[in-house]
This record gives sequence, structure tokens and C-alpha cells, in this order.
Amino acid sequence: MSNTFDAILLIGFGGPEKPEDVLPFLEDITAGRNIPPERLKLVEEQYRQIGGVSPYNRLTGEQAKALQKLLKSRGLDIPVVMGFAHVAPRIADALAALAKEGKTKVFAIIMAPHRSPASYDKYVRKVDEALPNIQPALQITYAPEWHNRPGFIQAIAANIKAAYGQLSAEEKSRHRAELILTAHSIPKKMAVESPYARQLDETCQLVTHAVGMPYYQPAFTSRSGRPEEPWLEPDLTEFIDRRTYEDLAACVVAPVGFLVDHVEVLYDIDVKAADKAKWKGLHMVRAKTVGTHPLFIAMLSSLVEEAIGQ
Repeated sequence: MSNTFDAILLIGFGGPEKPEDVLPFLEDITAGRNIPPERLKLVEEQYRQIGGVSPYNRLTGEQAKALQKLLKSRGLDIPVVMGFAHVAPRIADALAALAKEGKTKVFAIIMAPHRSPASYDKYVRKVDEALPNIQPALQITYAPEWHNRPGFIQAIAANIKAAYGQLSAEEKSRHRAELILTAHSIPKKMAVESPYARQLDETCQLVTHAVGMPYYQPAFTSRSGRPEEPWLEPDLTEFIDRRTYEDLAACVVAPVGFLVDHVEVLYDIDVKAADKAKWKGLHMVRAKTVGTHPLFIAMLSSLVEEAIGQ
């Protein structure tokens, strides 16, 4: 079957695969931002507490394989490759490799559900910077926004329902188990000037409805930058620390802004927030990221198929 794309490129942040890669990775992320070395050492220690590496690249690779397999089963034999912002394969290198293989039309899916200058816009800029140096020229088509797509929403909801299954009947009784939906915090000014906050809220509202909960509590992780600069709040760990209602027995934390496990999930939620919840006597269960959930991969496939017109 003919189609209009030669390849699919999944674009993401990337993560260090070896302990010795952590500090160079952090230096690459923070280049030009005058971040104190002691701050980088602090984050390096966070990586040490989750095993010294990030599973981000491997897990994104599993998503690429699952998407390629599903597309092939639907009659679309299109290679799916990855390009990362801060580790190999870099976005520019991935594009150059596709051009060398004779690919000319690439469908790009940015693996960040909510658009902000720190994620989506940065990835697009890296693509734009790379294209003039690539011959033969590539034509890039970006996937439309998908933060509100049913497949994404239902995959999150299914993982939340599974997490609630780990609570006791008493914990699940009305008003005793809170749903906390988390994402990466960004500066409030950036949130106002981009669709990030609006898209995140829409995702959360749809997920809450799909789960059948009366409400959700938003919380954020991974704040950085100058202390005097306002960022989206509340911080997840600080919120748990303040949560002192006597009738609250448990909470389910769902990382709706993160697609696979990496340091923002494995440390900020599974270590930092979990330790605070344990100290407060709160039973916290973390829902899985969407990863290769069949509904999520099917949603990615639908983006390609719709773009092709199939």
C-alpha cells in the first residue's frame, strides 16, 4: 500500500543510560543557564537513588517498536525511529540518517502531550536548526495535538483504575482516597504564554470523568530555576505534607504529563513524594505511565493513519 510518509520520528527529551553519562547530560540540559555546580550534583544524587540511569530511551524505544508493529498490522510498513534533544540519537542525527537512507517525507510525533516552550517548541526549533544542513531535503509533517485524544485519556484512566485496585475497600470509600494528577511544573509566565496549562487542565478533566471521580487535585513536580520566580503549584510533595484531613486514608498519584518512567517519575514521585506520604501516614499508590498501553499506541497509530488519509 502506498503512503505519504517514508518514516515516523518520535521526538523526545532523552535520558542518561550510564551513571557516568548523568553529569554530562545535566550539563547539556542546563547549558547557558548559569546553574550552580552544586545544583547539578544534587540532581546527580537523585539519579543515583533510582539506579544511576534513566529508562527513558529504552522505554521510548519500546513505544517505537510497538507503534511500528501496529502500523504494519494495519497495512502501513513504515519505519519508526527516535530522535532526542539531549542524548544520542540526537534529533539532527536522526534526521540526517533518514535522509541518507533516502527518506524524504517524515511524520514527526513529539512525545510531550502538553505544549510549552520548554518541550514542544524546543523540539521544533531543534528540527528547524537541523534541516538546512541535511541533504537531500526532508519534508516534516508534525502530528496534531493529542492531549485530549480518547486513546491517551483512556490509557491513563485504565492505569488509574488499576492503581485504585491496590487500595482497600475502606480506603476507597467516599472522600478517603484522593486522585492527584501530576505533570512537570513550568514558570507561571511560560504557562500563561503557551497552551500548556490549558491543555493539561483539559487532559485532567477528561481523565477524571473517564475514571468516574468527582474531582481531581492537580500537583506538579520537578521545579527548578530561581527561587524567586513563580512556578505552577502546588508541588506534589509539599501538597502531601500539608494534606492533614483526618478522613483521608490514601491517594492515587497519576503522572498524566509523563509518558514513560524517568527521573521526574521515579525520583520525584516514587521516592520523594512517597517518603513524605509514608511519614504522613498516607497510603500512596502511583499509577503507571501510559508507556506501551495498547490504547495509547493505537492513538499514536491513528495520528499517522489520519495524516495519510486512511
